[in-house]
Amino acid sequence: MNTHTAPTAPASDNTATVIPVARLVEAGLRRTDRAIRDTARPPAGDRFAHAARARRLAELHTRRARWWAILQRDTAINQVPIVYVRAVVTAVLDNERQARYWNDTADDWQALADRRPTSDIAGAMSNWADLGLTEPAAPGLPDTSAAAR
Repeated sequence: MNTHTAPTAPASDNTATVIPVARLVEAGLRRTDRAIRDTARPPAGDRFAHAARARRLAELHTRRARWWAILQRDTAINQVPIVYVRAVVTAVLDNERQARYWNDTADDWQALADRRPTSDIAGAMSNWADLGLTEPAAPGLPDTSAAAR
């Protein structure tokens, strides 16, 4: 299917070693998947640890999206059937979406730890009632929530 190769790297005996792009991507994805799997859940009450874990997961999903993007470029160059290109594009977009989710989650855990209002993305993590808020203040407008009164 894909015979495109990565740049050659000099071997110890002065001969070039050629590694197919698909093998490089597969190895990178395998390492990233293992790192995601091994990212331990923090203790229930440690909001800072939850924020740190969410940031790590965002970083790993960003890395995974980059690996897929490398394969996407390679498939486009080598005239791979469009169904494979679409699958790779879907993988890139899905991992970018996952990275955004984990970044938002990290921001909400940090807000909880700092006793600041969480975003509306927080859902069940929302602390607005605890802070006496009824609606988020729009930037530049006065805060009309109960906490500001």
